[in-house]
Amino acid sequence: MMLENFRKHFQAGDDNVVASEELIHQYKDKVPALLIDIWKTTGFGKYGNGLIEIIDPEEYEDNLWTWLGKEVDNYTPFAITGFGELLYYRQLAEGEEDVCLIDIQYRDIQALAWSMESFFEDFLTDEEDRKVWLREELFMDAIAAKGKLEKGEVFTFVPVLALGGSEEVEFLQKANAYVYQDLVFQITG
Repeated sequence: MMLENFRKHFQAGDDNVVASEELIHQYKDKVPALLIDIWKTTGFGKYGNGLIEIIDPEEYEDNLWTWLGKEVDNYTPFAITGFGELLYYRQLAEGEEDVCLIDIQYRDIQALAWSMESFFEDFLTDEEDRKVWLREELFMDAIAAKGKLEKGEVFTFVPVLALGGSEEVEFLQKANAYVYQDLVFQITG
């Protein structure tokens, strides 16, 4: 079964929506088949109660270009974390790829995995990676204190961490991920 570890650790949300045939056709040569499979089967939406959300890339391309400072045809945003970090896929030289994370809190970009399969099967299922990169413990505390996230919604640090915020539940609010990414870019620039 494809992505067995991922599917065991990350239950798809009940309100996830499968991708349209038009969108799948548009991205079939830009992203790996396993991501297309997720789009077709369990779709866009929350996974693991929102620890990550698989997104429609068209909805977040403008934010990706803003954060990168330019458009790059072979880069595709595909997920956000529960705290609004943007994950994107890079199709590099022939047969080479990786998955990167834009840490919007500190304006940092990190390569997390050398393939989409490794991202889903190894990175996301590794307890230490989830703790460090996805802030899983804080996320679980936030869900308990503030409730589940809606589609497109993330927990936001108020103020943002780069401006003195703190990684504690009392400094978290819920907001639209797209708007939050744009706002953090503007105030930390």
